[in-house]
Amino acid sequence: MEYEIELACGRLRIRTVREELPLARLIGFASRQNPRRGFLFVSRVLGKHVPCAPRVMRDTYERLARALGDVPGPVLAIGLAETATGLGGGIADSLARGRARDDVLFQHTTRHRLDVPVLLRFDEVHSHAPDHILYRPDPALAARYRATETLALIDDEITTGRTLTRLADALAGHLPALREIVILSLVNWLDPTARDRIAAALPVSTRFVSLLDGTFDFQPDPAFAPTLPAAVLAQRQAPRPARADLGRRALVMPPDGAAIARTAQDLVQGLADRPPEAVTVIGTGELAYPAFLVAEALEACGREVRFQGTTRSPILPGGAIADSLGCLDEHGEGVQNYLHNPPAPGACTIVVYESAHRDAAHRLPEQLGARVCVLPDDALTRAAPE
Repeated sequence: MEYEIELACGRLRIRTVREELPLARLIGFASRQNPRRGFLFVSRVLGKHVPCAPRVMRDTYERLARALGDVPGPVLAIGLAETATGLGGGIADSLARGRARDDVLFQHTTRHRLDVPVLLRFDEVHSHAPDHILYRPDPALAARYRATETLALIDDEITTGRTLTRLADALAGHLPALREIVILSLVNWLDPTARDRIAAALPVSTRFVSLLDGTFDFQPDPAFAPTLPAAVLAQRQAPRPARADLGRRALVMPPDGAAIARTAQDLVQGLADRPPEAVTVIGTGELAYPAFLVAEALEACGREVRFQGTTRSPILPGGAIADSLGCLDEHGEGVQNYLHNPPAPGACTIVVYESAHRDAAHRLPEQLGARVCVLPDDALTRAAPE
């Protein structure tokens, strides 16, 4: 099918060749406050820029996990920061649960500089925050990490494939048992020639999995000349202590879940003074997957729930973005964060933090009148496989 979308930044022309889910159900469109690339595909099922029901997000994870198939393990799933940190965790979780596997590991790249050993660094050319870091796995999981036979690289959309190709090529050198690379995304804009070129450049068999395939053409409006906000480019001068940051950890999937369930029950009790209205659960920054689990567990308790996350991405109002709220980042790095399509003032809202950041100076709860949920230290624990 063919589509034409008018944006402040220019005109998008899209041609889809396969839609497992309709384009309008998967993505919307917006203009970025970024001179590197003016347009943005805004996922409607990711729970990032657009609030989404956890059950819809889980359905997305399960569709992609099923399409990944019964691949040889161990499986190492890597989600790209920051948009696919939740998507990557959800797909790895659904793969492990749906096939009763205990050989699925999940990690995500991170923008945060931590005082722990780095495995590799690479960049994302068109991004507002181009640097990616992947930290070395915990020593307890190092042997299982190196035994990886299937590498699943996960992002919300594939445009050129350059970022994931660089990551796949660099990671392959650390995975001597690797047999297959699978690149998963919600939407894939690569034509067959580009896919073949990427597969030929990588050292093992490579395939692509997505919910929508197509191509697009963008005609920029010459009058559109955005500049990045200065705070988006700020960087911490020295690495900070790692503490419990998910970006440095490789997790065995699925997590135990008991601590998440207790957290949800505590939230239900804490909301007893509120009418049975919809609840918005907000994950902060890269803390998307654990916060999603809280939202999903709260939904399982019978509440109507929407989930979304803060982001470093500066997006202009219009199209799929009705409004935006600027907020301080939760890590004290001086980087501006945003909550796009925020809940209405006075709405029932819960902001989720890791325990390591319970004292972080973040204005979001105050701005929203939100409650704060601090994840317990054992929220994602699970014993490493033998």
